[in-house]
Amino acid sequence: MKTKLLLCAVGFASFLVIEKAQSQSLTTQFIEINPSIPVNGSVNGSYFMDYPSGVALFSDFQAFCVEPLQDLSYGETVTYDIQDVSSLANSLIIAKLIGGYLKSGQTAEDAAAVQWAIWEVVAEQSLTRSHDDGNVRISPGDLTVNPHGPTIAALGNQYLSKIDSFDPVTLTFLHSDTRQDVVTWQVVPEPATAGLAALSALLFFRRRR
Repeated sequence: MKTKLLLCAVGFASFLVIEKAQSQSLTTQFIEINPSIPVNGSVNGSYFMDYPSGVALFSDFQAFCVEPLQDLSYGETVTYDIQDVSSLANSLIIAKLIGGYLKSGQTAEDAAAVQWAIWEVVAEQSLTRSHDDGNVRISPGDLTVNPHGPTIAALGNQYLSKIDSFDPVTLTFLHSDTRQDVVTWQVVPEPATAGLAALSALLFFRRRR
């Protein structure tokens, strides 16, 4: 009877620790967009500007933005909550786009195109997925104003059209109430608390026996 009670206590304690780990926070520093290509466009259909486009480099990992209308400044320290990736709309499509990027040459153009393709997936309000129309679009034509625009738009449209041919990667979804949400495919720091607690409980149980 004592053995059963102890095992139940161990299981319950481990459950509580794991629950805490799943809702963990991560503090990191946003370094820069690297590589970065200035692409003139809009993510809301009305305000056009040059967006530095590419992979977001943090002190602990690389990521892509999934919330383009939120702010994030170079050199800023930000605290993220690690969320269940299934809570992110179209997470599978985003995972496939990043999978396509990782299988590409990972050029600056690929990084910028995939970032815009992700914005198209998360922020476009129309039923079409294209950088040529809708509220998420890249400014066309004038190479003096937007020299990289046509190249990134064409490559981004190519990624969008080939979504189903890409293998999805495993994503970690990082959420902030006041800064851009991002997704990373790299390992982020995780607490060892759950594993240590379970190991300590087992050692305790063995000593009692």
